[in-house]
This record gives sequence, C-alpha cells and structure tokens, in this order.
Amino acid sequence: MTPPPDPAPDLDALLDQLRRLEARLSRERRARGEAERLLETKSFALYEANVALSALAADLERRVEQRTRELSLARQRALQLAEIDMLTGIANRASFARQLGEALADPQATVDGVATLLIDLDDFKSVNDTQGHAAGDALLVEFARRLVDAVRPGDVVARLGGDEFAVIAKAVNRHEGAPRMAIRLHRLLCRPAVIEGRHLPCSCSIGLAVAQPGGGDADALLRDADLALYASKRGGRGRVTPFEAGLRAAVERRATLDAQVRKAVTEDRIEPWYQPIHRYASGRYIAAEMMVRWHKNDGTVVPANAFLESVEALSLLDTMMENVLRRALWEARPAVRDGLLEYLSINVSSSQFNQGWVLHRLPALLAESGFPSHAVVIEIKEAALLQDVDGTHSMLAALADIGMRIAIDDFGVAQTHFSMLRKLPLAILKLDRSLIADIALDDRALALTDCILQLAKRLRIKVVAEGVETQRQAELLAAAGCDAMQGFLFAGPRRHLDKWFAPLTPKKNRWQETMT
Repeated sequence: MTPPPDPAPDLDALLDQLRRLEARLSRERRARGEAERLLETKSFALYEANVALSALAADLERRVEQRTRELSLARQRALQLAEIDMLTGIANRASFARQLGEALADPQATVDGVATLLIDLDDFKSVNDTQGHAAGDALLVEFARRLVDAVRPGDVVARLGGDEFAVIAKAVNRHEGAPRMAIRLHRLLCRPAVIEGRHLPCSCSIGLAVAQPGGGDADALLRDADLALYASKRGGRGRVTPFEAGLRAAVERRATLDAQVRKAVTEDRIEPWYQPIHRYASGRYIAAEMMVRWHKNDGTVVPANAFLESVEALSLLDTMMENVLRRALWEARPAVRDGLLEYLSINVSSSQFNQGWVLHRLPALLAESGFPSHAVVIEIKEAALLQDVDGTHSMLAALADIGMRIAIDDFGVAQTHFSMLRKLPLAILKLDRSLIADIALDDRALALTDCILQLAKRLRIKVVAEGVETQRQAELLAAAGCDAMQGFLFAGPRRHLDKWFAPLTPKKNRWQETMT
C-alpha cells in the first residue's frame, strides 16, 4: 500500500521564519560591529592612555631626577655655605676646625710642619665707632682679600668671627720657615686701606703655633696660637709672637691680674690721686692733674701703668673712670669754690676721646657734682688728636661750647703737626718730660724748648712743663717764659688735695713716690 504523501510546506511560515532568522543575523552582525567598534575605540583610548601614562612616567622620572640633582646641589651648596663666612667669602670657623683636623691627621703634613696663625685686627672697634659698621665690614673684606693674596697655594684662610682671622700653612719649618712666613704676612697686611675714599689704618697682631712632629691635637694647637696672639696684643699690638712654653705662665699671671683688677673696679678700690701744677713766679700751686691709683687690700698703692692695660682689655675703662672722676670732682669742688684751685686736669684715653665718652658722660658727672665746667681741663695725647683732625675739631669745639679747655699731653713725643696748633681750639700744651730732661745739659734741647714756648705764646696757648726735677731746669724754663711747672721738684702724686695752697719752696731732693 502506497504511503500518503507529506503535507505541502507552508510557504508563508517558511518565509516568516527566514525573515526572523535574517533579522537575528542582522542584529548579531550589528552587535558584533558595535562591539568591534567599541573594542577598537577602547583599544585606541587604552593606547592613548598608555602613551600618556608612558609620557607622564617619563616626565615624572625626569622631574624626579632633576629634583634629585637640585636637592643634591642644594645640599652641597648648603654644606659649602655652612663652611663659608658670608661677609668675606673665605672659610669660617667650622671649616677651619675641620681642615685643621685633616691637616694634623696627614702624616706627611705633620712631618713637614703644620703652622697655625691667629690674626686679630688692632683697634677695630674704633673703626666701627668712628667710621660706621659699613666701613668696618668693608675693612674686613679688604683684609680677607689681602690675606688670601698673601698666602701660598694650598694654605687655608678663615675668618673665625668678628675681626679675628686664621691661617693653616702646611709644609713649613717650625724653627725658621713659620716665623719668616708670619713676619712676611704681617708686613703685607699692615698697610692703610682706602675705604669709601678714606684712608683707614690697618694694623694686626699675629700669634703663631706649629704642630709637634708626628701630629698633634687641634685644640691644643689653637690654644697655643691663642696664647701667642694674646701675648702679641698685650705686648703693644702690631707684632708677631711665636708660641713658647713660657707664655702659659705669663698668661696665668695676666689672668690673675685681670681677676684682681676686675674685683678692684667692682669694689671701687681705684682712687683719684693728684699731682699739683706749680706757678714758679709766685711759688704757689695753681691746679692739679688727676691720676688713678689702685689701693690694694694689703695697703699697697699700685701706679696706673701697672694695671690700666688690664682695665682696657676687660672693657672696664669707662666704669673705672666714672667712679674715679665722680670722687675727684666732689673732692676738688671745695678748692675750686674757694678760689684755691684754678682747674682740675683730667687725662682721657684715645679710645674714650674718639668714642665721644668725654662729650657724652663728663657733662653729666659735672652736673651731678656741681663742679664748674670752666674748671676742667681735658688732657689728650697728641697722637689721638692726629687720627681724625676734622672730627677732633668738631669734638673740641663742642667741649669748648660747654666751657671745658683742652690740653695736649706729652707734647713733642708723637709726630708733631704744628698746623694742628693753629686749627684746633687748644688751651694748654704740656711739654713732655723728655724735652725737659736735658735742657740743663744740652743747648739744642733748651733751644727747642724755647722755640715751642715762643710759638705757644704767639698762638695764645698756655704751657705746662712736665717732669721738672731740678732747680736748674725750673730756672731755665722760667727764664724762657714758662711759669707753670709740674714735677717731683715741687710734689709727687698725693691722695688728697689739702695743704697744697700755702707758699711752697721747691725741695732739693726728689720726692720719692711712685709716678705714672
């Protein structure tokens, strides 16, 4: 039996099925295309991001490297600046200490010799006080330049602070080479400096110490050089002093004296003493010069030249002078009031005069004591007046305005400028004892003294002769026209002013009391 035939396919259903399949395939193709485009977009974005990140990483790496270099350079610069004196550009104290330690640790250097020089400018404070700190800084810069130019290649130059400099010199012979080098440096450094168009004096003191063979301790070497510098300045400044063992004992003695002097000033044991000024024609005392003496606890009296250096070094001069002068003004006031004392003569140091102490403090002390300014004569060393003639003239004019008179002390010792006698408002010349000593034995000395007396008379300047010790000296001075005299022929320094104003006959023998 033949099977029945399959039913005929439904064409519409097949077509519909085909359309749905085609639509699905189309959607899938579109989805795949969208996915491919999205993937391509994302891949490109990722590529761009990767490129940007690579560039950023490279830039960051470059920046990090640059910053690292900058920090390294800054660190090196900071280390350099930490060892450089900012004013002068040379090594500072820290650098000096490090390099000295390295030099002493070098076996070859210590065999050849390592010298340390400490160098201190003399009277630098007066430059700051009189010329200003800008001029002082300029002088320090100029001094550092000179020092750098003067040393050998390889030597170390440093500024330790203030006006103190130092040099480390290797390969020098301790007995000959080092002292010669120090003297050569001193000669080159001690020349006037032109600062802001002004010629400023430039002097220095040098202390020298040389390391022992085989090395040494840097601190010990510096202490030795410092002791030598101390000895240079105590010995009058402007000199070179090599270290030697005896300096330690000398410094210990000086330290003991300084401690005693400090205590003496604090306890007001520095006293005013007086040496009278005598009028030869009348045989009477007319005035007195105030001096200072140290009355020690054991009763001994110490002259000024034995302790004034310590007073100045300890910066106690102003305090001491105020204490002593206050007492002197009270003690002398009755004699001035009663017409027995024409004036009190007061010695003023160069530093006190140049720094204006006389003008700023003395009037206050006069007002406090009621002592008249017209009865005060300020004695100033001739050399101090020559340092700044214009400034000196202004200072003297200001003192004259308040009634004080000015005397040149020790006239004839320094380099005399006779034009100064015409320009400055001076009242008195005090002839130095060195001019008086030989007038009875040497006609030339007498002639020179006579010329000064005649010149002073023409200029209307009074004269006081110091150091008169014999009757013959007094007679010759009186014959030459000098009536006011001071010296052991008449009286030495005394503590009190009483019993001075009766007629006096000069003594035949020298009065044996300590004189400044």
